[in-house]
Order: sequence, then structure tokens, then C-alpha cells
Amino acid sequence: MTVEVIGRGGPDGTSFGSSGEKIAFYGDTPIVRATVTATTTTTATTTALQADVDNIRTALDNLGLITAA
Repeated sequence: MTVEVIGRGGPDGTSFGSSGEKIAFYGDTPIVRATVTATTTTTATTTALQADVDNIRTALDNLGLITAA
């Protein structure tokens, strides 16, 4: 199996996509970058934290980086 390397070893690293461009992984449908608003209160509740986790999970699933089961 041949592995294709993305990047050229430059000192500034590698970037995927620019503002507003769609990307995807593992053959999934490309989407624009998701916005996830985290809980900002100092007394975050379990419910609020679970909502944050659910939003992050959905964003990763939509990119094709995980499969939400």
C-alpha cells in the first residue's frame, strides 16, 4: 500500500482549506467549519456540559472524523 503524504515539511506547517471552504475526511460530504458555542458560565451544569459534548460530537461526525453511534 502506498501512503500519500500531504505537506512539504515547511517550517510553518500545513493548512487544510481557507475561510468558508468546505472540507471532509474519509470520503464524507464536505461541509463548512462548524461553530460550537461552549458553556461560558462559571457554574456549568451537567446538562450544559453534555450539550457541549453533543455539539462537538456532531461536528466531528459531520466532518467524517468519527462515527456517532
